Amino acid sequence: MTTPKTILLPVDFSTRAASVAAHARILAKQYDATIVAVHVMRPFQLAAEGVDVPTTAVLDWYAQQKPALESQLDEFCRMYLKGCTFKTVFREGDPAGEIVRLAIEEHADLIMISTHGYGPFRRFLLGSIAAKILSDSPIPVLTGAHIEAPVDNAEHIKTVLVAADVDARAAKLIAAGNNIANSFGANLHVVHASPSDGGGIAPYIDPTWRLELARSLQEDLEKTAQEAGATAKIHVIPGEAAKVVRQVADDVGADLVILGRHMDKSLLGRLRTHSYAIVREAPCPVLSM
Repeated sequence: MTTPKTILLPVDFSTRAASVAAHARILAKQYDATIVAVHVMRPFQLAAEGVDVPTTAVLDWYAQQKPALESQLDEFCRMYLKGCTFKTVFREGDPAGEIVRLAIEEHADLIMISTHGYGPFRRFLLGSIAAKILSDSPIPVLTGAHIEAPVDNAEHIKTVLVAADVDARAAKLIAAGNNIANSFGANLHVVHASPSDGGGIAPYIDPTWRLELARSLQEDLEKTAQEAGATAKIHVIPGEAAKVVRQVADDVGADLVILGRHMDKSLLGRLRTHSYAIVREAPCPVLSM
């Protein structure tokens, strides 16, 4: 990801949106970026089929809703984006489609969105709009942590964690993490979830071979980090990708997790196939590239 100069911030006026706005403010101030705050109003839809609603009633509904929502968006930005350069945009239509379309129109470098899950059970939910944006957007997407209250005023990122596969894209992800870490003077960590002792062929693999595999993966990632010009602590831990990333993020106190979004069903491509689970499980914002 290049240094973000335009950040698109979808706003639904929830407390989770306020939390993501706080993270957007952190990045905008650090990179002197402009925030484009957008609210998308869904088209008027009837709850019951066969009900004849006069056109004037629909127009009256829009006439009342639009200015109220535009005013609410302005108030939201004044409250949560203090000290930042921002502009507001109001759209009507399918939220995910309009958000991706606007990001392209505005030449945005980053989309920042909230997710619906939080808490020990609801964190397993991922909002359909967030999921569709993660799937469709050609632009990096940063999803907010699953917390109900806005973050505090500590406008700093102290620890960056890159969740990497051992493949050709690892160097790019680590380099992106290193750039962000350097911008904030943060510590950089890299985590890889290696094959576990779970089902499949794992129980029949010689334990010595598993240890050798972990050592080889560790060396490969250390070499990749060096090639990316990064100084990073490498963590190779067996287990389910989302749980491993969450464990390491908790252990190192990560303020940001970075991962790749493209699907890869090979043995060592487990992080990308579990990207949605990582977004749901992560205790901090996740930048999906």
